[in-house]
Amino acid sequence: MKIRVLQLLAALFFFVSCSKDKNNGPGPDNGGGYTPLGGGVIYYNWANEGILRFNLAAGTVATAQQDDVGRNGWDISLDGTKYLQAEDKNGDGYDKEIYTLTNLADGTIISRFEKESGYANHTFPKLSHDVTRIAVPPTFDDGLMVLDLQGRILHNLSSFQGVKIDKGNVNWMPDNTLLFSIGKKICRTNTAFTQASVIKELNFAAWGDLTVSPDGSKLVFAAGNHIWMMNIDGSNLVQVTTSSKTEVLPEFSPDGKWLVLGTDYQTTGPFGHIWRLVVVPADGRKYNLDPGADGNVIRLVKKGETLPEACDGGVCWR
Repeated sequence: MKIRVLQLLAALFFFVSCSKDKNNGPGPDNGGGYTPLGGGVIYYNWANEGILRFNLAAGTVATAQQDDVGRNGWDISLDGTKYLQAEDKNGDGYDKEIYTLTNLADGTIISRFEKESGYANHTFPKLSHDVTRIAVPPTFDDGLMVLDLQGRILHNLSSFQGVKIDKGNVNWMPDNTLLFSIGKKICRTNTAFTQASVIKELNFAAWGDLTVSPDGSKLVFAAGNHIWMMNIDGSNLVQVTTSSKTEVLPEFSPDGKWLVLGTDYQTTGPFGHIWRLVVVPADGRKYNLDPGADGNVIRLVKKGETLPEACDGGVCWR
C-alpha cells in the first residue's frame, strides 16, 4: 500500500512539473487521431488506472483492464485478439500464480491454469506469435520456461555457456525460436530449444528493454540513456534517439515502421518509474526527443489534452 501511495504522489508531481510543456499537438492529422501511424491500439500501464488503450484512429484513451494490485505481468497476442495475465494466487505468498488467457472480444476464458514453480511472483509472460506457447522469463528458482496453454512445462532453460539466463529481454521470434540475453550477449535458441547461438555481444555498461519487430528482422533496445536498433543478425547497429533526458522501453508498431517508446524517464521511488510516450519512425535515423527539437517526433497526446500520455509499466502496440 505504501508503494502505491508513493507512486500516486510521484505521478501527481510528474504532471505538475510537466504542465508548462506546450510543444504537443492533438495529433499529426489535426483531428485528434494518429492515422498516419497506420492505426491500431497502444496498450500501457498507468498508476491506479490499470492497463489503458490508446486508439490511434480517434486519439482517445479507454481502460482495457481495470487496476489490479495482484497483476504481475501481461501480454496481448500480435493480432490483438487475446489477453494473457499472470496474477498472484491469494493465500500462497510467492509460490504460485494464476495464468489466464482471455478472448478480448467477449471476455471468454480460453485457458486458465495454476503455475507452480516456486517463488514465481512477478513473472512477465510472453505469447508466441501463433499463440500456442507461453515464454516465462527466469524467476528466482527457475530458468527460462516454455509452457503450453495448459501450463505444462515444455522446456526449462536455466543457463547458456555456463551463465544463468537474464530475467529480462525474452522475446519470441516468428519461427517460434526465442531471444534471450546473458550479460552483454543477445542470444537465440533453435526451434527445439536444444541449442542457442550468440547474435551480438554489446559494448555497453548497462542495457535492456530488448524487443523485436513483428517480422523478426530488427531488434531495438535501450542503452546509454537512449534507444538503439540493429538487424536481427547483429549488423548495422545504430542509435535512433537522442535527448537531454533518458529514453526507455521501445516497442514496434504492427507494421514495423514505427517505434513507441518512453522519454523523460524519472525515478519515483525504490520500485517506481514514470515516463512519457512518444513515437518515432523505425527507419534507422536518429531523432531528437527534446520538446520542439524534431518535427518528426510524434508525442502521443490524447484528444483534448496537451501532454503526452504517462506510463509506468508495460507497453505494446497491436
